[in-house]
Amino acid sequence: MNRKRSRLALDDDDEEQRTPEPSPALSTFSDTLKKTRTQSDLEDLDMVRPEDAWSVDVDGILASNALATPPGSSLQAHNNVGKYRSDESIIVLCVQGNVQLHYDLLCSSLPDLYAISPALQALVLCRDPSAHIPSESAPFSLPLIQAVGPNYNHFVRLGLLHPLGGGEHPLDALVVIDTSGRRRLVLPFGWGAGKHAGTPAGRIVQTRLMDLLHTCISMLARE
Repeated sequence: MNRKRSRLALDDDDEEQRTPEPSPALSTFSDTLKKTRTQSDLEDLDMVRPEDAWSVDVDGILASNALATPPGSSLQAHNNVGKYRSDESIIVLCVQGNVQLHYDLLCSSLPDLYAISPALQALVLCRDPSAHIPSESAPFSLPLIQAVGPNYNHFVRLGLLHPLGGGEHPLDALVVIDTSGRRRLVLPFGWGAGKHAGTPAGRIVQTRLMDLLHTCISMLARE
């Protein structure tokens, strides 16, 4: 015996076939939450007090294999080694894996940083200088220092070894070392508070990170 399906049953089928659309309010809330978390992480970044700072093997870093420019590169070599003084030079390390943004930002900031601290040294710490390309757009190459060797790993000593990098790749960051060889500031790029620095909406993150760098150098220059 054929029976007509009830209107209620048909309505139930229609409800099952409908795909609920995401709520605009929920999307806005999610974006706001992400923005709030990023701002909170940025606000937590600050200089480390001297008594709480890690000691860094500066002599070991400076004694490691280094290249002025990548092999075959057309980049001009740039360094401030002529003004290096072990007891006066603040060191800014561009710890670099696959991110180029912090290198470009550092290069563009160097004139201002030199004005604050004339003996400042800016160096790139990378896994293998002979195969490293620091930037596709920067006008010059900072000294490239080999971070991983048979008996050392500077990424580990800086606390910036990438957990998924096979023991040889870093978390990208700008690291400030004071004149006493202490790690006073770490500015992350591509992770942590700097996770979104390279996104289209990352300008506010970049500005905050570079403001912190300038403030740190200014304060260290007065210590």
